Amino acid sequence: MTDETATRDHGVAEQRHRIANLFQLLSTLTRMRQQRSSDAEAKRQLGWILEAISALGALQQKMVMHDQYDFAAFLADMQGQWRRRIAGRPVQLHVEADEILLREQLSSALAIIANELVTNAINHAHPEGRAGVVDVSLKLVGEGRARLVIADDGCGYDDQTQDRSKLGLWLIRGLADQVRGELATECQGGVKVRLEFPIG
Repeated sequence: MTDETATRDHGVAEQRHRIANLFQLLSTLTRMRQQRSSDAEAKRQLGWILEAISALGALQQKMVMHDQYDFAAFLADMQGQWRRRIAGRPVQLHVEADEILLREQLSSALAIIANELVTNAINHAHPEGRAGVVDVSLKLVGEGRARLVIADDGCGYDDQTQDRSKLGLWLIRGLADQVRGELATECQGGVKVRLEFPIG
């Protein structure tokens, strides 16, 4: 190993350490505020922020010193966290992803979208101990375009009566617009959310 390589590797390690410390501090501060809050809605919103911090922290650790990042690797890394949320329930999680290099801004938005949709499916699609499946798919669908699909075979919901002002739905729509994506939802036989977006 040359001195130049050793210096670069040391710099990367230092940046990873600083990023890890920063996200750990953000998580700790948010958790402290959540514990001190007496308002149920505030606790729920702060819990959502904790989820977003965790997802972005995992992504940023991988993106140090790179202009682009294989988003399939992020989805693979998140499987452990998502499976811990399932916590022994009879729900299977499947992730299938093409290797797709994305720039940081696009990766960050997609990280929040994917985490929000998967955790929603895990938390709500199969109530009362029902068995089921949550599928996560990331595929190239043409030159310069990709498609992220989060689907479950759970109880679903009525898309016409769903409160679209809820933070999760509002945020997903806003981030989909930010990445110039086309968002579609199907609610028959479970819920399938499809986001097609340009990767250039």
